[in-house]
Amino acid sequence: MTTTTASPSDLADIFLRRSTLMDDKATLDAHEDVLRKAIEAEGKTVRKVWREEVSASKRGVKREKFDAAIAVVLARETGSLWVYKLDRLSRRGMGHVGIVLDDFERIGAALRAHVDGLDSRNPNHRIIFAVAAEQARSEAINIGVRTRIGKEAHRPLGHWPGGPAPYGLKSQRLYPDDSRRRAAQLVRHPDEYPVAREIADRLLGGESAVSVASWLNTDGHLTRRGKRWRATTVSAWARTPGTAGLMHRKERVEDPSTGREYWRPTGDVVLGTDGEAIRVGEGVVTPEERLRIVAILNSRTRQLTPGFTNAGQIGKRRGVRQAQSLLTGIIRCGRCEGPMVRGGKQYRCLTRAESGPDACQGMYIDAADADEAVTDRWQTWVTALDPDDPYDVDVLMRIAREWYGHQDPSRRLRLKEARAAIEGVTDRRNKLDTAYYVTGSFQGEDGEGRYQTLKAALDGQLATLRAEVEELSHDADLTPLLEPEELSEAWSASDLATRRLLLVLTVQRLEAVPARHRGDRTPVTDRVHPEWITARSTD
Repeated sequence: MTTTTASPSDLADIFLRRSTLMDDKATLDAHEDVLRKAIEAEGKTVRKVWREEVSASKRGVKREKFDAAIAVVLARETGSLWVYKLDRLSRRGMGHVGIVLDDFERIGAALRAHVDGLDSRNPNHRIIFAVAAEQARSEAINIGVRTRIGKEAHRPLGHWPGGPAPYGLKSQRLYPDDSRRRAAQLVRHPDEYPVAREIADRLLGGESAVSVASWLNTDGHLTRRGKRWRATTVSAWARTPGTAGLMHRKERVEDPSTGREYWRPTGDVVLGTDGEAIRVGEGVVTPEERLRIVAILNSRTRQLTPGFTNAGQIGKRRGVRQAQSLLTGIIRCGRCEGPMVRGGKQYRCLTRAESGPDACQGMYIDAADADEAVTDRWQTWVTALDPDDPYDVDVLMRIAREWYGHQDPSRRLRLKEARAAIEGVTDRRNKLDTAYYVTGSFQGEDGEGRYQTLKAALDGQLATLRAEVEELSHDADLTPLLEPEELSEAWSASDLATRRLLLVLTVQRLEAVPARHRGDRTPVTDRVHPEWITARSTD
Protein backbone atom coordinates (compact mmCIF):
# COMPACT_ATOMS: atom_id res chain seq x y z
CA MET A 1 0.00 0.00 0.00
CA THR A 2 1.30 3.46 -0.94
CA THR A 3 0.69 6.46 1.33
CA THR A 4 0.29 9.74 -0.53
CA THR A 5 -1.38 13.14 -0.30
CA ALA A 6 -2.00 13.40 -4.05
CA SER A 7 -5.38 14.37 -5.50
CA PRO A 8 -7.86 11.44 -5.87
CA SER A 9 -7.82 11.94 -9.65
CA ASP A 10 -4.10 11.11 -9.62
CA LEU A 11 -4.61 7.95 -7.55
CA ALA A 12 -5.59 4.46 -8.68
CA ASP A 13 -6.51 1.26 -6.84
CA ILE A 14 -5.76 -2.23 -8.14
CA PHE A 15 -8.23 -5.11 -7.72
CA LEU A 16 -6.87 -8.66 -8.07
CA ARG A 17 -8.98 -11.80 -7.84
CA ARG A 18 -7.54 -15.28 -7.54
CA SER A 19 -9.33 -18.28 -9.01
CA THR A 20 -8.27 -21.15 -6.75
CA LEU A 21 -8.21 -23.64 -9.65
CA MET A 22 -6.45 -21.54 -12.29
CA ASP A 23 -4.25 -18.97 -10.54
CA ASP A 24 -1.68 -19.00 -7.79
CA LYS A 25 -0.12 -16.13 -5.88
CA ALA A 26 2.70 -15.86 -8.39
CA THR A 27 0.10 -15.19 -11.08
CA LEU A 28 -1.44 -12.40 -9.00
CA ASP A 29 2.00 -10.91 -8.42
CA ALA A 30 2.53 -10.86 -12.19
CA HIS A 31 -0.86 -9.20 -12.73
CA GLU A 32 -0.04 -6.58 -10.12
CA ASP A 33 3.32 -5.83 -11.73
CA VAL A 34 1.70 -5.31 -15.16
CA LEU A 35 -0.98 -3.02 -13.72
CA ARG A 36 1.52 -0.96 -11.69
CA LYS A 37 3.56 -0.28 -14.82
CA ALA A 38 0.45 0.70 -16.80
CA ILE A 39 -0.72 3.06 -14.03
CA GLU A 40 2.70 4.67 -13.63
CA ALA A 41 2.90 5.11 -17.40
CA GLU A 42 -0.16 7.37 -17.13
CA GLY A 43 1.50 9.41 -14.39
CA LYS A 44 -0.72 8.11 -11.60
CA THR A 45 0.10 6.60 -8.21
CA VAL A 46 -1.11 3.25 -6.89
CA ARG A 47 -3.00 3.96 -3.66
CA LYS A 48 -3.95 0.38 -2.59
CA VAL A 49 -3.99 -3.17 -3.93
CA TRP A 50 -7.06 -5.29 -3.14
CA ARG A 51 -6.72 -9.09 -3.25
CA GLU A 52 -9.70 -11.43 -3.20
CA GLU A 53 -9.96 -15.24 -3.22
CA VAL A 54 -13.68 -15.98 -3.60
CA SER A 55 -15.97 -16.80 -6.50
CA ALA A 56 -17.02 -13.92 -8.76
CA SER A 57 -20.02 -15.75 -10.24
CA LYS A 58 -22.05 -17.12 -7.29
CA ARG A 59 -24.79 -14.82 -6.09
CA GLY A 60 -24.72 -15.97 -2.48
CA VAL A 61 -21.04 -15.07 -1.94
CA LYS A 62 -20.22 -12.01 0.14
CA ARG A 63 -17.31 -10.30 -1.62
CA GLU A 64 -15.99 -8.08 1.13
CA LYS A 65 -12.85 -6.94 -0.71
CA PHE A 66 -14.84 -6.20 -3.88
CA ASP A 67 -17.43 -4.18 -1.95
CA ALA A 68 -14.69 -2.29 -0.12
CA ALA A 69 -12.84 -1.46 -3.37
CA ILE A 70 -16.04 -0.11 -4.96
CA ALA A 71 -16.86 1.83 -1.77
CA VAL A 72 -13.55 3.74 -1.69
CA VAL A 73 -14.06 4.80 -5.32
CA LEU A 74 -17.58 6.02 -4.57
CA ALA A 75 -16.22 7.84 -1.51
CA ARG A 76 -13.84 9.68 -3.90
CA GLU A 77 -10.72 8.41 -2.12
CA THR A 78 -9.35 7.32 -5.49
CA GLY A 79 -10.15 8.26 -9.06
CA SER A 80 -10.02 4.84 -10.74
CA LEU A 81 -10.13 1.11 -10.14
CA TRP A 82 -7.94 -1.12 -12.33
CA VAL A 83 -8.40 -4.84 -13.03
CA TYR A 84 -6.17 -7.10 -15.11
CA LYS A 85 -9.15 -8.40 -17.12
CA LEU A 86 -12.87 -7.76 -16.75
CA ASP A 87 -13.64 -11.35 -15.67
CA ARG A 88 -11.33 -10.78 -12.69
CA LEU A 89 -13.87 -8.22 -11.46
CA SER A 90 -17.12 -10.15 -11.99
CA ARG A 91 -18.55 -13.17 -13.83
CA ARG A 92 -22.18 -12.28 -13.18
CA GLY A 93 -22.81 -10.49 -16.45
CA MET A 94 -23.72 -6.96 -17.46
CA GLY A 95 -26.50 -6.82 -14.89
CA HIS A 96 -23.81 -6.66 -12.21
CA VAL A 97 -21.09 -4.75 -14.06
CA GLY A 98 -23.62 -2.21 -15.35
CA ILE A 99 -24.45 -1.07 -11.81
CA VAL A 100 -20.75 -0.42 -11.16
CA LEU A 101 -20.45 1.54 -14.42
CA ASP A 102 -23.48 3.69 -13.57
CA ASP A 103 -22.15 4.50 -10.10
CA PHE A 104 -18.68 5.36 -11.43
CA GLU A 105 -20.12 7.50 -14.21
CA ARG A 106 -22.16 9.50 -11.71
CA ILE A 107 -19.03 10.68 -9.85
CA GLY A 108 -16.63 10.75 -12.82
CA ALA A 109 -14.54 7.76 -11.69
CA ALA A 110 -13.00 5.22 -14.07
CA LEU A 111 -13.13 1.43 -14.25
CA ARG A 112 -10.17 0.16 -16.27
CA ALA A 113 -9.80 -3.39 -17.67
CA HIS A 114 -6.17 -3.48 -18.82
CA VAL A 115 -6.00 -6.56 -21.08
CA ASP A 116 -9.41 -5.76 -22.61
CA GLY A 117 -8.28 -2.16 -23.22
CA LEU A 118 -11.47 -0.77 -21.69
CA ASP A 119 -12.03 2.57 -19.94
CA SER A 120 -15.52 3.25 -18.57
CA ARG A 121 -15.11 7.02 -19.21
CA ASN A 122 -15.11 6.35 -22.95
CA PRO A 123 -18.79 6.32 -24.11
CA ASN A 124 -17.94 3.94 -26.95
CA HIS A 125 -16.60 1.33 -24.54
CA ARG A 126 -19.87 0.68 -22.70
CA ILE A 127 -21.14 -1.75 -25.34
CA ILE A 128 -17.76 -3.52 -25.26
CA PHE A 129 -18.03 -3.74 -21.45
CA ALA A 130 -21.44 -5.39 -21.91
CA VAL A 131 -20.13 -7.96 -24.40
CA ALA A 132 -17.06 -8.78 -22.27
CA ALA A 133 -19.17 -9.08 -19.11
CA GLU A 134 -21.62 -11.47 -20.78
CA GLN A 135 -18.76 -13.51 -22.21
CA ALA A 136 -17.31 -13.87 -18.71
CA ARG A 137 -20.73 -14.95 -17.41
CA SER A 138 -21.15 -17.53 -20.19
CA GLU A 139 -17.68 -18.90 -19.51
CA ALA A 140 -18.51 -19.31 -15.81
CA ILE A 141 -21.71 -21.19 -16.70
CA ASN A 142 -19.85 -23.45 -19.13
CA ILE A 143 -17.17 -24.21 -16.54
CA GLY A 144 -19.88 -25.24 -14.08
CA VAL A 145 -21.59 -27.47 -16.64
CA ARG A 146 -18.33 -29.14 -17.69
CA THR A 147 -17.39 -29.70 -14.05
CA ARG A 148 -20.73 -31.34 -13.22
CA ILE A 149 -20.61 -33.53 -16.33
CA GLY A 150 -17.05 -34.58 -15.53
CA LYS A 151 -17.92 -35.53 -11.96
CA GLU A 152 -21.01 -37.44 -13.06
CA ALA A 153 -18.90 -39.38 -15.57
CA HIS A 154 -16.34 -40.30 -12.91
CA ARG A 155 -18.87 -41.51 -10.33
CA PRO A 156 -19.53 -44.97 -11.84
CA LEU A 157 -15.76 -45.44 -12.18
CA GLY A 158 -15.28 -45.20 -8.42
CA HIS A 159 -13.16 -42.04 -8.44
CA TRP A 160 -12.99 -39.88 -5.31
CA PRO A 161 -15.24 -36.84 -5.99
CA GLY A 162 -12.80 -34.38 -4.45
CA GLY A 163 -12.44 -32.52 -1.18
CA PRO A 164 -10.58 -33.57 1.98
CA ALA A 165 -10.45 -37.31 2.61
CA PRO A 166 -11.78 -38.58 5.97
CA TYR A 167 -9.29 -38.75 8.84
CA GLY A 168 -7.18 -41.90 8.47
CA LEU A 169 -7.32 -41.83 4.67
CA LYS A 170 -5.88 -39.76 1.83
CA SER A 171 -6.67 -39.36 -1.85
CA GLN A 172 -4.07 -40.73 -4.26
CA ARG A 173 -4.05 -40.02 -7.98
CA LEU A 174 -4.46 -43.04 -10.20
CA TYR A 175 -2.36 -41.51 -12.99
CA PRO A 176 0.34 -39.40 -11.27
CA ASP A 177 2.39 -39.04 -14.47
CA ASP A 178 -0.49 -37.52 -16.44
CA SER A 179 -1.32 -33.98 -15.29
CA ARG A 180 -4.55 -33.98 -17.32
CA ARG A 181 -6.04 -37.04 -15.61
CA ARG A 182 -6.88 -36.13 -12.03
CA ALA A 183 -8.80 -39.31 -11.14
CA ALA A 184 -8.05 -40.41 -7.58
CA GLN A 185 -9.06 -43.04 -5.04
CA LEU A 186 -8.79 -43.29 -1.26
CA VAL A 187 -5.88 -45.11 0.37
CA ARG A 188 -4.93 -45.47 4.01
CA HIS A 189 -2.86 -42.68 5.51
CA PRO A 190 0.27 -44.25 7.03
CA ASP A 191 0.29 -41.98 10.10
CA GLU A 192 -3.42 -41.42 10.70
CA TYR A 193 -4.85 -44.86 9.94
CA PRO A 194 -3.80 -46.61 13.20
CA VAL A 195 -5.46 -43.84 15.24
CA ALA A 196 -8.55 -43.84 13.02
CA ARG A 197 -8.90 -47.61 13.34
CA GLU A 198 -8.67 -47.29 17.13
CA ILE A 199 -11.50 -44.72 17.00
CA ALA A 200 -13.64 -47.19 15.06
CA ASP A 201 -12.85 -50.08 17.42
CA ARG A 202 -13.77 -48.00 20.46
CA LEU A 203 -17.08 -46.93 18.89
CA LEU A 204 -17.85 -50.53 17.90
CA GLY A 205 -17.05 -51.56 21.47
CA GLY A 206 -19.79 -49.29 22.79
CA GLU A 207 -17.82 -46.23 23.88
CA SER A 208 -19.55 -42.88 23.45
CA ALA A 209 -18.33 -40.19 21.08
CA VAL A 210 -17.58 -38.02 24.12
CA SER A 211 -15.36 -40.73 25.61
CA VAL A 212 -13.52 -41.28 22.31
CA ALA A 213 -12.92 -37.53 21.89
CA SER A 214 -11.56 -37.35 25.43
CA TRP A 215 -9.17 -40.24 24.73
CA LEU A 216 -7.92 -38.60 21.52
CA ASN A 217 -7.25 -35.27 23.23
CA THR A 218 -5.61 -36.89 26.26
CA ASP A 219 -3.23 -38.88 24.04
CA GLY A 220 -2.36 -35.76 22.04
CA HIS A 221 -4.05 -36.76 18.78
CA LEU A 222 -5.28 -33.58 17.06
CA THR A 223 -7.55 -33.28 14.05
CA ARG A 224 -6.05 -32.72 10.63
CA ARG A 225 -6.51 -28.97 11.15
CA GLY A 226 -4.58 -29.08 14.40
CA LYS A 227 -7.63 -28.69 16.66
CA ARG A 228 -8.93 -30.71 19.57
CA TRP A 229 -11.47 -33.43 18.93
CA ARG A 230 -15.10 -32.98 19.98
CA ALA A 231 -17.93 -35.48 20.23
CA THR A 232 -19.56 -33.92 17.16
CA THR A 233 -16.30 -34.28 15.21
CA VAL A 234 -16.05 -37.97 16.08
CA SER A 235 -19.71 -38.55 15.21
CA ALA A 236 -19.44 -36.75 11.86
CA TRP A 237 -16.30 -38.74 10.98
CA ALA A 238 -18.05 -42.03 11.75
CA ARG A 239 -21.16 -41.17 9.75
CA THR A 240 -19.53 -40.06 6.49
CA PRO A 241 -19.59 -42.83 3.83
CA GLY A 242 -16.00 -42.00 2.86
CA THR A 243 -14.80 -43.52 6.15
CA ALA A 244 -15.96 -46.87 4.75
CA GLY A 245 -14.48 -46.17 1.30
CA LEU A 246 -17.88 -45.32 -0.21
CA MET A 247 -18.85 -42.39 -2.42
CA HIS A 248 -21.00 -39.76 -0.75
CA ARG A 249 -23.45 -37.21 -2.04
CA LYS A 250 -22.85 -33.51 -1.53
CA GLU A 251 -25.24 -30.65 -0.87
CA ARG A 252 -24.76 -26.96 -1.56
CA VAL A 253 -24.86 -24.87 1.63
CA GLU A 254 -24.11 -21.26 2.50
CA ASP A 255 -21.88 -20.14 5.36
CA PRO A 256 -24.14 -17.81 7.40
CA SER A 257 -21.18 -15.74 8.62
CA THR A 258 -19.57 -15.06 5.23
CA GLY A 259 -22.34 -15.88 2.77
CA ARG A 260 -19.89 -18.07 0.84
CA GLU A 261 -21.37 -21.14 -0.83
CA TYR A 262 -19.65 -24.49 -0.66
CA TRP A 263 -20.39 -28.18 -1.13
CA ARG A 264 -20.77 -30.22 2.07
CA PRO A 265 -20.66 -34.04 2.15
CA THR A 266 -23.81 -35.76 3.41
CA GLY A 267 -24.36 -39.16 4.95
CA ASP A 268 -26.07 -40.42 1.79
CA VAL A 269 -24.29 -43.11 -0.23
CA VAL A 270 -24.16 -42.85 -4.04
CA LEU A 271 -25.49 -45.97 -5.77
CA GLY A 272 -24.32 -47.34 -9.10
CA THR A 273 -26.51 -48.53 -11.95
CA ASP A 274 -26.65 -51.97 -10.31
CA GLY A 275 -28.09 -50.51 -7.10
CA GLU A 276 -24.88 -51.19 -5.14
CA ALA A 277 -22.92 -48.53 -3.27
CA ILE A 278 -20.00 -47.16 -5.32
CA ARG A 279 -16.61 -47.75 -3.72
CA VAL A 280 -13.91 -45.10 -4.04
CA GLY A 281 -10.99 -46.99 -2.55
CA GLU A 282 -9.97 -48.28 0.85
CA GLY A 283 -11.79 -47.41 4.06
CA VAL A 284 -10.98 -47.27 7.75
CA VAL A 285 -14.02 -49.48 8.40
CA THR A 286 -16.10 -51.84 6.30
CA PRO A 287 -19.56 -50.70 5.10
CA GLU A 288 -21.14 -53.10 7.61
CA GLU A 289 -19.06 -51.68 10.47
CA ARG A 290 -20.07 -48.15 9.49
CA LEU A 291 -23.75 -49.09 9.66
CA ARG A 292 -23.24 -50.64 13.10
CA ILE A 293 -21.46 -47.54 14.39
CA VAL A 294 -24.14 -45.21 13.02
CA ALA A 295 -26.87 -47.35 14.59
CA ILE A 296 -25.08 -47.26 17.97
CA LEU A 297 -24.70 -43.47 17.77
CA ASN A 298 -28.36 -43.03 16.77
CA SER A 299 -29.51 -45.13 19.72
CA ARG A 300 -27.93 -42.58 22.04
CA THR A 301 -29.35 -39.50 20.37
CA ARG A 302 -32.68 -38.13 19.25
CA GLN A 303 -33.50 -36.02 16.22
CA LEU A 304 -34.59 -32.48 17.04
CA THR A 305 -38.14 -31.56 16.08
CA PRO A 306 -39.66 -28.10 15.50
CA GLY A 307 -39.93 -26.10 18.69
CA PHE A 308 -39.03 -22.79 20.28
CA THR A 309 -35.77 -24.05 21.80
CA ASN A 310 -34.70 -25.86 18.62
CA ALA A 311 -34.99 -22.95 16.18
CA GLY A 312 -32.49 -23.36 13.34
CA GLN A 313 -31.50 -26.89 14.44
CA ILE A 314 -34.27 -29.01 12.93
CA GLY A 315 -32.92 -32.31 11.65
CA LYS A 316 -29.85 -32.24 13.88
CA ARG A 317 -29.33 -34.80 16.63
CA ARG A 318 -28.84 -34.27 20.35
CA GLY A 319 -27.51 -36.69 22.92
CA VAL A 320 -29.94 -38.46 25.23
CA ARG A 321 -28.88 -39.44 28.73
CA GLN A 322 -28.95 -43.23 29.04
CA ALA A 323 -30.71 -44.91 31.98
CA GLN A 324 -28.42 -46.90 34.27
CA SER A 325 -31.04 -49.26 35.68
CA LEU A 326 -33.65 -51.60 34.24
CA LEU A 327 -36.90 -50.01 35.47
CA THR A 328 -36.01 -46.30 35.69
CA GLY A 329 -38.87 -44.33 34.13
CA ILE A 330 -40.83 -47.54 33.43
CA ILE A 331 -42.07 -48.42 36.90
CA ARG A 332 -44.68 -46.03 38.32
CA CYS A 333 -45.37 -44.83 41.85
CA GLY A 334 -48.45 -46.53 43.39
CA ARG A 335 -49.47 -43.27 45.09
CA CYS A 336 -49.21 -40.55 42.42
CA GLU A 337 -48.68 -42.74 39.32
CA GLY A 338 -45.58 -40.73 38.47
CA PRO A 339 -42.28 -42.28 37.31
CA MET A 340 -39.79 -43.79 39.72
CA VAL A 341 -36.00 -43.52 39.38
CA ARG A 342 -33.05 -45.34 40.83
CA GLY A 343 -31.55 -43.78 43.95
CA GLY A 344 -28.87 -45.90 45.60
CA LYS A 345 -30.27 -49.43 46.05
CA GLN A 346 -33.91 -48.41 45.67
CA TYR A 347 -36.40 -47.03 43.18
CA ARG A 348 -37.94 -43.81 44.54
CA CYS A 349 -40.82 -41.60 43.45
CA LEU A 350 -39.49 -38.82 41.22
CA THR A 351 -42.41 -36.49 41.99
CA ARG A 352 -41.66 -36.66 45.73
CA ALA A 353 -37.94 -36.08 45.10
CA GLU A 354 -38.50 -33.02 42.90
CA SER A 355 -41.65 -31.42 44.38
CA GLY A 356 -41.71 -32.53 48.00
CA PRO A 357 -44.32 -34.24 50.23
CA ASP A 358 -47.09 -31.82 49.20
CA ALA A 359 -47.03 -33.30 45.68
CA CYS A 360 -46.73 -36.97 46.74
CA GLN A 361 -46.19 -38.82 49.99
CA GLY A 362 -43.66 -40.89 48.09
CA MET A 363 -42.56 -44.50 48.27
CA TYR A 364 -39.58 -46.74 47.56
CA ILE A 365 -38.91 -50.34 46.62
CA ASP A 366 -35.72 -52.43 46.50
CA ALA A 367 -34.24 -52.07 43.00
CA ALA A 368 -32.54 -55.47 42.69
CA ASP A 369 -35.63 -57.35 43.89
CA ALA A 370 -37.92 -55.33 41.60
CA ASP A 371 -35.67 -55.98 38.59
CA GLU A 372 -35.65 -59.71 39.30
CA ALA A 373 -39.41 -59.89 39.89
CA VAL A 374 -40.27 -58.02 36.66
CA THR A 375 -37.78 -60.10 34.66
CA ASP A 376 -39.30 -63.37 35.91
CA ARG A 377 -42.84 -62.13 35.22
CA TRP A 378 -41.85 -60.98 31.71
CA GLN A 379 -40.21 -64.27 30.74
CA THR A 380 -43.15 -66.27 32.11
CA TRP A 381 -45.61 -64.13 30.15
CA VAL A 382 -43.66 -64.37 26.86
CA THR A 383 -43.27 -68.16 26.97
CA ALA A 384 -46.99 -68.50 27.76
CA LEU A 385 -48.04 -66.73 24.55
CA ASP A 386 -49.83 -69.11 22.18
CA PRO A 387 -48.11 -69.47 18.76
CA ASP A 388 -51.43 -70.67 17.32
CA ASP A 389 -53.29 -67.54 18.41
CA PRO A 390 -53.01 -64.84 15.70
CA TYR A 391 -53.07 -62.08 18.32
CA ASP A 392 -50.29 -63.65 20.40
CA VAL A 393 -48.26 -64.35 17.25
CA ASP A 394 -48.50 -60.67 16.36
CA VAL A 395 -47.09 -59.72 19.78
CA LEU A 396 -44.34 -62.33 19.46
CA MET A 397 -43.36 -61.02 16.03
CA ARG A 398 -43.10 -57.48 17.35
CA ILE A 399 -40.86 -58.62 20.18
CA ALA A 400 -38.69 -60.68 17.82
CA ARG A 401 -38.26 -57.91 15.25
CA GLU A 402 -37.27 -55.33 17.85
CA TRP A 403 -35.02 -57.70 19.78
CA TYR A 404 -33.14 -59.04 16.78
CA GLY A 405 -33.08 -55.60 15.20
CA HIS A 406 -31.49 -54.16 18.33
CA GLN A 407 -28.92 -56.96 18.41
CA ASP A 408 -28.09 -56.27 14.74
CA PRO A 409 -28.72 -52.50 14.35
CA SER A 410 -26.86 -52.35 11.05
CA ARG A 411 -29.56 -54.55 9.48
CA ARG A 412 -32.31 -52.17 10.58
CA LEU A 413 -30.37 -49.08 9.46
CA ARG A 414 -29.59 -50.63 6.07
CA LEU A 415 -33.30 -51.41 5.64
CA LYS A 416 -34.12 -47.78 6.36
CA GLU A 417 -31.46 -46.56 3.91
CA ALA A 418 -32.66 -48.96 1.20
CA ARG A 419 -36.24 -47.73 1.54
CA ALA A 420 -35.07 -44.11 1.35
CA ALA A 421 -32.99 -44.96 -1.73
CA ILE A 422 -36.07 -46.47 -3.39
CA GLU A 423 -37.92 -43.20 -2.88
CA GLY A 424 -35.02 -41.24 -4.41
CA VAL A 425 -34.66 -43.51 -7.44
CA THR A 426 -38.44 -43.53 -7.98
CA ASP A 427 -38.45 -39.73 -7.94
CA ARG A 428 -35.65 -39.61 -10.54
CA ARG A 429 -37.52 -42.19 -12.64
CA ASN A 430 -40.66 -40.04 -12.62
CA LYS A 431 -38.68 -36.94 -13.60
CA LEU A 432 -37.09 -38.89 -16.47
CA ASP A 433 -40.51 -39.92 -17.79
CA THR A 434 -41.73 -36.33 -17.51
CA ALA A 435 -38.74 -35.11 -19.51
CA TYR A 436 -39.40 -37.75 -22.19
CA TYR A 437 -43.19 -37.75 -22.48
CA VAL A 438 -44.17 -34.22 -21.39
CA THR A 439 -41.37 -31.77 -22.18
CA GLY A 440 -39.88 -33.72 -25.11
CA SER A 441 -36.29 -33.32 -23.91
CA PHE A 442 -35.11 -36.49 -25.73
CA GLN A 443 -35.38 -35.82 -29.46
CA GLY A 444 -34.37 -38.03 -32.37
CA GLU A 445 -32.77 -41.46 -32.36
CA ASP A 446 -29.90 -40.32 -30.11
CA GLY A 447 -32.36 -38.91 -27.59
CA GLU A 448 -34.45 -42.10 -27.68
CA GLY A 449 -31.36 -44.21 -27.06
CA ARG A 450 -30.21 -42.02 -24.19
CA TYR A 451 -33.66 -42.20 -22.57
CA GLN A 452 -33.78 -46.00 -22.84
CA THR A 453 -30.28 -46.31 -21.35
CA LEU A 454 -31.15 -44.09 -18.37
CA LYS A 455 -34.51 -45.82 -17.90
CA ALA A 456 -32.87 -49.27 -17.84
CA ALA A 457 -30.26 -48.10 -15.31
CA LEU A 458 -32.90 -46.69 -12.94
CA ASP A 459 -35.11 -49.76 -13.31
CA GLY A 460 -32.11 -51.94 -12.46
CA GLN A 461 -31.47 -49.91 -9.32
CA LEU A 462 -35.10 -50.23 -8.24
CA ALA A 463 -35.14 -53.99 -8.78
CA THR A 464 -31.95 -54.47 -6.75
CA LEU A 465 -33.12 -52.24 -3.90
CA ARG A 466 -36.55 -53.87 -3.71
CA ALA A 467 -34.97 -57.32 -3.57
CA GLU A 468 -32.72 -56.16 -0.74
CA VAL A 469 -35.67 -54.69 1.20
CA GLU A 470 -37.58 -57.96 0.82
CA GLU A 471 -34.59 -59.93 2.10
CA LEU A 472 -34.04 -57.61 5.07
CA SER A 473 -37.76 -57.66 5.96
CA HIS A 474 -38.08 -61.42 6.48
CA ASP A 475 -39.89 -62.36 9.70
CA ALA A 476 -37.70 -63.29 12.64
CA ASP A 477 -37.43 -66.76 14.18
CA LEU A 478 -39.85 -67.17 17.14
CA THR A 479 -38.37 -70.40 18.52
CA PRO A 480 -36.08 -68.79 21.18
CA LEU A 481 -39.06 -66.86 22.58
CA LEU A 482 -41.11 -70.01 23.21
CA GLU A 483 -38.47 -72.01 25.09
CA PRO A 484 -37.96 -70.83 28.73
CA GLU A 485 -34.29 -71.82 28.89
CA GLU A 486 -33.39 -70.24 25.55
CA LEU A 487 -35.31 -67.08 26.43
CA SER A 488 -33.56 -66.80 29.79
CA GLU A 489 -30.14 -67.24 28.17
CA ALA A 490 -30.91 -64.65 25.49
CA TRP A 491 -32.13 -62.17 28.12
CA SER A 492 -28.97 -62.68 30.20
CA ALA A 493 -26.78 -62.15 27.13
CA SER A 494 -28.57 -58.88 26.22
CA ASP A 495 -27.32 -55.49 27.36
CA LEU A 496 -29.31 -53.08 29.52
CA ALA A 497 -30.51 -50.97 26.58
CA THR A 498 -31.99 -54.06 24.87
CA ARG A 499 -33.77 -55.22 28.03
CA ARG A 500 -35.29 -51.78 28.58
CA LEU A 501 -36.38 -51.68 24.94
CA LEU A 502 -38.23 -54.98 25.34
CA LEU A 503 -39.97 -53.84 28.53
CA VAL A 504 -41.05 -50.53 27.00
CA LEU A 505 -42.38 -52.46 24.01
CA THR A 506 -44.39 -54.97 26.05
CA VAL A 507 -45.40 -53.30 29.34
CA GLN A 508 -48.64 -51.38 29.13
CA ARG A 509 -48.43 -50.40 32.79
CA LEU A 510 -46.03 -51.31 35.63
CA GLU A 511 -47.00 -50.09 39.07
CA ALA A 512 -45.24 -50.50 42.42
CA VAL A 513 -47.55 -50.89 45.44
CA PRO A 514 -46.52 -48.84 48.55
CA ALA A 515 -45.56 -50.70 51.70
CA ARG A 516 -48.48 -51.03 54.13
CA HIS A 517 -46.35 -49.87 57.08
CA ARG A 518 -42.74 -49.42 58.17
CA GLY A 519 -40.98 -52.76 58.16
CA ASP A 520 -43.56 -54.38 55.87
CA ARG A 521 -42.15 -57.72 54.76
CA THR A 522 -44.48 -58.26 51.82
CA PRO A 523 -42.36 -59.88 49.05
CA VAL A 524 -41.45 -57.52 46.24
CA THR A 525 -43.00 -60.01 43.82
CA ASP A 526 -46.39 -59.14 45.31
CA ARG A 527 -45.69 -55.39 45.22
CA VAL A 528 -45.07 -55.06 41.46
CA HIS A 529 -48.10 -55.26 39.19
CA PRO A 530 -47.26 -55.41 35.47
CA GLU A 531 -49.93 -55.18 32.78
CA TRP A 532 -48.68 -56.64 29.50
CA ILE A 533 -49.74 -55.49 26.08
CA THR A 534 -51.84 -57.54 23.71
CA ALA A 535 -52.25 -57.24 19.95
CA ARG A 536 -55.68 -55.73 20.62
CA SER A 537 -54.28 -53.02 22.90
CA THR A 538 -51.65 -51.90 20.37
CA ASP A 539 -53.81 -51.83 17.23
